[in-house]
Amino acid sequence: MDATSNSSTYPDRLETFSGYWDDNEATARQLAAIGHVFDRPPLEAIEEGSRCISCSCFVKKDLSIRALEGNSAGNYEQSFKNFTYHHSGCIRLQVRIPLEPQATLGGLHGGFRMHELKSKWECRNQPREPSSLPRFHVGQTSSLFSLPTELRLQIYSMILPALDAITEIVPINRDSPRVVTKSGQEKTGPRDLTKSNLLRTCKAIHNEALDLLFTNRTYQFANAKTLYLFLRAIGPTGRALLSRVDIYCGSREDAITFALLATCPKLRHLTLRMPRPRLLFPLAPIWQVDGVACLLSLSGLEDVGFEECGASFPRFLREGSHDAELVRRELRRAKGERCRVRWVGGFPDL
Repeated sequence: MDATSNSSTYPDRLETFSGYWDDNEATARQLAAIGHVFDRPPLEAIEEGSRCISCSCFVKKDLSIRALEGNSAGNYEQSFKNFTYHHSGCIRLQVRIPLEPQATLGGLHGGFRMHELKSKWECRNQPREPSSLPRFHVGQTSSLFSLPTELRLQIYSMILPALDAITEIVPINRDSPRVVTKSGQEKTGPRDLTKSNLLRTCKAIHNEALDLLFTNRTYQFANAKTLYLFLRAIGPTGRALLSRVDIYCGSREDAITFALLATCPKLRHLTLRMPRPRLLFPLAPIWQVDGVACLLSLSGLEDVGFEECGASFPRFLREGSHDAELVRRELRRAKGERCRVRWVGGFPDL
């Protein structure tokens, strides 16, 4: 099958980036998830990027890296300024990008102006940091590092915010790309951000202490959009440590979210809550097909579980079903081993 054809699969599209975007795997996986393939136009020395297999919309590589790998605390209006991944009416618009302006910060919910006002309000409700902090010489070594590592980690755990073994992550508000713990969102009054300042002291402490936030802790998400925002917020460093995820999936953001989740090398435990009894039904829309394809691209997991989706969805992907066992088999295959699901005409043969 031609990897650039309109019926190409996610694995086909991702393969076109191999060897060219290896230093930007996160961007390549996300682009493949939304229907793009690697492309070098005639002026390849000047422009290199990707194009949509359906509408042929071309986007330069540097623009995609900025939008899909850049700091999620930045200005989204600038990240997506003057370009789109699809032309109007493209069928690939079914797969949503949570951080794209029209998806997250669109005019229906106030747009960028409202986001700016909310950000200012949030800042005013945070405790002010000291205007001046003590400065240390670059070469200074703290006596803290003379202590055993185990003792340092114990000290860090007493300073960092206390998190439950299962920590639910939620958006800070409906149309904000910022995420917080649910317990933090429900807290009334100013939020205390000083405990996390430990991570800002120096790179050595940051690397040691950050591991405590991810080790043996499950992060739970009510939808794929929130998981995607979380993965962008923690950046490559956090994604390198994430090991346990509990996700309610089945939305148009599934594809790009699972594509980005595949860049978490230590992910070992995944709980799926899918509000349909089968992975796909006949005539399934593109967003569902690509969502399943990106889910099956995960590998190297030790444990894959399936849980209920609430009273509103009595029919869900259940433990022990054929599709559930297929997902478990594929996600537990060794890292680097190819997916064993056969694709026919752009659809998986399940």
